[in-house]
Amino acid sequence: MIAKIISYVFRAAVAAYTLLSGYYFLRKPGGGGDEALFMSDLALIASQGWWAAIEKGISIPYMILSYPLSTFLEPHIALRTVNVLLFGGLLFYFYKRLSISNLNFYGLVLFFFSTVGYFMAGTNDTLFVVSLIIFMVETYVLLKEENRTSLLWWGVALVMALLTRKVIFIYLPVVLLSILFLWKYKKGRVKTLLIPALVLALGLGLNAPSLKAGKGLSYDQKLPPEGITATWPQRQYLAQLMVNEGALPNYNHPNWKQTDAYLNKHGKEALPSTILEGMLHDPMLTVKEFFKDFIYSVTYGSRQLGLILPTLLVLSLLGLYRIRKFSKDDYIPWSLLLMLCVFSLIIISFVELRWLAPIFIVSIFYFYRLSETPKIPKALVLANYAFMVLLSGYGMYGLIGKL
Repeated sequence: MIAKIISYVFRAAVAAYTLLSGYYFLRKPGGGGDEALFMSDLALIASQGWWAAIEKGISIPYMILSYPLSTFLEPHIALRTVNVLLFGGLLFYFYKRLSISNLNFYGLVLFFFSTVGYFMAGTNDTLFVVSLIIFMVETYVLLKEENRTSLLWWGVALVMALLTRKVIFIYLPVVLLSILFLWKYKKGRVKTLLIPALVLALGLGLNAPSLKAGKGLSYDQKLPPEGITATWPQRQYLAQLMVNEGALPNYNHPNWKQTDAYLNKHGKEALPSTILEGMLHDPMLTVKEFFKDFIYSVTYGSRQLGLILPTLLVLSLLGLYRIRKFSKDDYIPWSLLLMLCVFSLIIISFVELRWLAPIFIVSIFYFYRLSETPKIPKALVLANYAFMVLLSGYGMYGLIGKL
């Protein structure tokens, strides 16, 4: 009886939270943050054509989905509409392909959706996140379900993630881990990769202007203003130095002119210009920031996932303890731990949790699957629902204050 009451209260709280969050985020003025970049890309396509836009650098799959809508909707409305539809498509994927009908699962996903808000902003994050989620979930079901052998969804999702955002290369450890697990358990028929291969060929063809210009695959370009010589890694590295000195509030960046001025004063080698250089520039700082970023990611990630994140981290450590068994059940916990460590290591300033969205939602899926088995206590599942009710109330209180 108590379990049913907690479940119903959880569903009602998340439903209210989702409606309020949607009302708040979807009504925000267009052009805030990274959204302005994609609005300018739509304008570039309209004024100069696809060839010039791809040569400059755009997220081709996201623009293909958004541009038709932008011909009769405001640019930011078109971009946001695509993202809401993509997220709805992800929920339909869970329902139709994985036969998940339990409303509590969708409550967990919608709680995350409502808390982070960025799925309702006009950026290509949603397309990348949805693609990588499907790739990882397909890996999991291939490993766990004997009747699953098709790599069609798996391959297409990976290709879409590759063509959408450059951050896919940071997720390369998880991609390799996925392939390693599938190879270990000999899962998946290679011939089912034909359609993904054709999609990849088509994608490379669409990238021809960028490839011909020697720029590699076309990705959205968050470039510094003209006349600025500093790079993004240099700006991020300087941010942490200034934060540590008390010259800048945490979770902020200096502006580009400040970064250039620092380089002019201290020399071009004073700040590392690439991610790899940043990791090696000051090893002691790298180690210190790794632990700070890891703790930050787990702490604030729990605001988005409730008790799911600490639970899966414990499972990942238990999996490492029994590493010789190389269990299928360790795939998602290991992926979670791996990506938390990767981002904590390579980002010297602060980790933006939106980069972890794919593995966070996959973690929700995994936790739900475990909740249907005796592997985790029912009391923990109910405690998580109760905790999320409190977090939903806290989130709604914060949103109401901003209306």
